[in-house]
Amino acid sequence: MDILSLGEKIKKLRKEKNMTLKELAGDRITAAQISHIERDKSHTSHELLDYLSQKLEVSVDYLLETKEMQSRRITDNLILQSEIHIKRGELEKAEELINEILNICKNYNLIDNYAKCNFLLGTINIKKEDYNLVVGNLEKALYYFIKDNDKENIFRCYLNIGKVYIQEAFFKGAITHLGFAEDLLTEGQIEDMDIHKDLYSNLAYSYMKLNDSEKSLYYINKISDIEMQNNIKDEIDMLLLKANNFLKVGKYDDSKECFKRALELLEEEENKSGIANVYLRISDIYKNLGNIDKVLEYSQKAYDINKNSEDKITIKSLSKIVDAYIENKDFEEAKKYCKVALALAIKSKNKCNEYKALKLYSKIHKAQNENTSAIEYLYKCANIVSELGDTKTLAELYIELGELYSNISKEKELEYYHKGVALYKNLEII
Repeated sequence: MDILSLGEKIKKLRKEKNMTLKELAGDRITAAQISHIERDKSHTSHELLDYLSQKLEVSVDYLLETKEMQSRRITDNLILQSEIHIKRGELEKAEELINEILNICKNYNLIDNYAKCNFLLGTINIKKEDYNLVVGNLEKALYYFIKDNDKENIFRCYLNIGKVYIQEAFFKGAITHLGFAEDLLTEGQIEDMDIHKDLYSNLAYSYMKLNDSEKSLYYINKISDIEMQNNIKDEIDMLLLKANNFLKVGKYDDSKECFKRALELLEEEENKSGIANVYLRISDIYKNLGNIDKVLEYSQKAYDINKNSEDKITIKSLSKIVDAYIENKDFEEAKKYCKVALALAIKSKNKCNEYKALKLYSKIHKAQNENTSAIEYLYKCANIVSELGDTKTLAELYIELGELYSNISKEKELEYYHKGVALYKNLEII
């Protein structure tokens, strides 16, 4: 993976073939001339390059490839390898490779690949759920994508920063960055309709969380315009969602019109993997509307699309399904989906997802007033979170343990409250 000058290449190839300077020179030139070429002290004619390529059994193109060209080829290949590692979940290998690429990019001023590497680091940290690092990675990538005028990747940065802010419940910041992404859509830079739907669903969700139903409806309608042209069932669902939103803001005539149009349409089911995340956003909006049956329906849709996968959407879908069954007091169904979530986490050796599944078990037992069992699962959660080094989550678990102990043991209640508060103080949260 060395990046070599012409002379360095010739010297390396000669040594690999155990040739002396004189043997390489042959009758064509002198050994001294070869020595000068290997030290990049003299230039070579095309005829001489042709001679050397034959003696060393390489192409003239290989010998003529500059350091800049080599750095481009090498970093392109390494970026592809790192993307493969990320898809396989080999995040440490990917990160190690990306740091190697970044050094090459700095040395040879490869702005576009430097930006891509920072974007990939952001992708890795999203998977690790280290959102503070994600924003830094994506903002650095964004700076260089803007310098390179790479509109598609500028869009991807804004979209992903917006998603991170949603995860952190910073919805105003999310809307700002998602709005920048929308500006690029307006310019016609992005043609993939699934990406449009992803953006609009996140905007709809953010506005809903800020209690701006008008804006939320606006973006739901934009999703409808894209997705529902050939999908009658989803059009019905979207019309019902709009109808409920209109009811919420007191627009009864508009609401009735949506219900009327929905009733006129035939039902036809069609699932697409590209809208799994949109389904989750819609389920969140229905949760705000208090329609648990619809929450369950759309969470189940998202799960059905991804159930053969072990990705984040699958775990999130299962979590929402379990929450919906708890809300409906159908605890047996909730446990069934918990079991699926835990099995997936153990199979993929994902400790973070294992913690989430165990936390759901605790939530079910708490809803059934089985506090002793809920506590047992929280202990397991605390052990995993402690191993992962997530101090903030551990503090939250201690506070929750204190709450559960409130009717069992005052001593234990105080013990875990103190533990939680101590960790919060260390984090300077309180």
